Amino acid sequence: MVPGGMGGGGPMGAAAAGGGGGGDGRHDDEAVLTEFLSSLMDYTPTIPDELVEHYLGRSGFHCPDLRLTRLVAVATQKFISDIASDSLQHCKARVAAPIKDNKSKQPKDRRLVLTMDDLSKALQEHGVNLKHPEYFADSPSAGMAPAAREE
Repeated sequence: MVPGGMGGGGPMGAAAAGGGGGGDGRHDDEAVLTEFLSSLMDYTPTIPDELVEHYLGRSGFHCPDLRLTRLVAVATQKFISDIASDSLQHCKARVAAPIKDNKSKQPKDRRLVLTMDDLSKALQEHGVNLKHPEYFADSPSAGMAPAAREE
């Protein structure tokens, strides 16, 4: 479970429950933030700290605070989860749409198969434009001229 995720058991659940009635809102926010950051030390994210540190370092960001690394890992995990969920919704909508040509071609097997179109639609909703090739080669020499293959 992600800290502060659904369920209200994390520190963000406590913030939502007690954040509206205090006289000193700034003090309450700081206490909740401190509690949330300390809960990150006890949480083991799905994305390893080393991987997050590697990509943060490649982008030029170096921070010795493990809590910040875990915060980025939790945000990344949520982003990936949102993309997967949206892709599933696109896949379900595509499968549920009736085929207009021939009703006998409708699949009887109800398995869902995620396609690149489903993924690219979900990513586009989140501001990521994905362009994929029209075909995939089975081998490195698959689109080369016959003379170039022999070399």
